[in-house]
Amino acid sequence: MSVAAPAEVRQTLPHLLARRGLRLTGPRRAVLEVLAESREPLTVAEIHQRLGGTRAHVVSVYRTVHLLVRLRLVRPTDAVRPTDATRGSRRYELGEEFTGHHHHLICQGCGRIEDLDGCWLADAVLTRLTRYVRRTRRFEVSEHEVRLFGLCQRCAR
Repeated sequence: MSVAAPAEVRQTLPHLLARRGLRLTGPRRAVLEVLAESREPLTVAEIHQRLGGTRAHVVSVYRTVHLLVRLRLVRPTDAVRPTDATRGSRRYELGEEFTGHHHHLICQGCGRIEDLDGCWLADAVLTRLTRYVRRTRRFEVSEHEVRLFGLCQRCAR
């Protein structure tokens, strides 16, 4: 995955937010920097923990993450196990604008989410699928995500 370096994120963010009529506040910058430095999607609690707790209140981190999701600068990944949703384990990562399009490998044992670089759907297959969905369901596909579930190397032992 071509993750943007934290310095690149720092340079780009003020312009992206300004185009949307928003300022780059301390919590917004801090959350995006934590996500830029992470090699995997994080929960809000993990983001708050990596901030050291003193840079932003956990409520501020929740608000910031949800705003950044609405702005499409951050994207959520779905919970892996049924209990994850009740424990607030939804994970977040930088949006594709920073990371490039990619899919995920999700361990059903430990919940670890690993990036699978690039898109493994052939253009012809994706085109046929979106045409089929548009014709049979009258649904216009705007984006897609592939998640492969299984066990990571550690859990498979």
